[in-house]
Amino acid sequence: MKRVFLIIACIAYAWPLQAQEEEGFRLLRAKRYEAALAAFARLVETTDSPPALVVFNAAVCATRVGDHAAAERYFSLSIANGYNLFSAYVGKANALKARGKDDEMLATLREAMKAGTGADSLQREKVERMYAACCLERGRARLRANEIAKAAESYMLLTRMEGKRWKVDGYLALGTLYTVSGHAILSGATGNPGKRSTVEAARKRAAVEFKKARDYLNRAARLSPDDLRVQDALARLQDKA
Repeated sequence: MKRVFLIIACIAYAWPLQAQEEEGFRLLRAKRYEAALAAFARLVETTDSPPALVVFNAAVCATRVGDHAAAERYFSLSIANGYNLFSAYVGKANALKARGKDDEMLATLREAMKAGTGADSLQREKVERMYAACCLERGRARLRANEIAKAAESYMLLTRMEGKRWKVDGYLALGTLYTVSGHAILSGATGNPGKRSTVEAARKRAAVEFKKARDYLNRAARLSPDDLRVQDALARLQDKA
C-alpha cells in the first residue's frame, strides 16, 4: 500500500512539471519569449535534473529578451549537459560579449574549439570563424585607440590557432599594424620637424616598426605564398627598412 501511495505521489508531482514544460513550449511557439522564459526558469530552478531541452530553450528565450546574465547561466548548464554543445558555446560567448566580458568570451570560444570529436569539425569551424572575427574586431578597436601593443596581443591570438588560414590572417594583421605604426611615427616627425636629432630618432623608431611588419608578413608569405593580400602588403614595404 505504501508503494502505491508513493507512485501516486510521484505522478502527482510530475504532472504539474510536465504541464509547465508544455506551457513553456506553447509560449515559445507563440513567440512570447518573456513568458516562456518564466515558465522554463521555474522548471530549471525547481527541478533537480531539468530536461536538457528545457534548459537550452530557457537560454534561447533569455537571449531573445536581452537577459544576457540568464542566457549565460542557462547556456553554461547546457554545456555541462553536453546538449546542442556548439550552439550552447556560441550562445554563451554572445551573452558574455553583450555583457562586456570580452576575455571570458574568448576563453569560452577557445574551450569550444577543443570540445567535441572529429565528427564535429564543421561545428568547430563555425566557432573558429567567430573566434577569429572577435580577435580581428578587438585588434582594430585597439588600433583605432592607438593601443599598438594591445592590438598586437589580439592579432597574436590568431597566429596560435590550428588552421593555416587563421595564422595567415594573424600575421597579415600584425604586419599591417606595424606598417601603420611606422607611418604614424614618420608622419608625426615630418609634421613637427623640430630638431634634426628628433627627426632622426623618429626615423629609427619607424624603422623598427617596419622591420617587425616585414618579419610578420614574411611569415604569412611562407605559409601562403600565393596570397595576394600578403604580396600587396609586402610591396608597400618595398622602400622601408
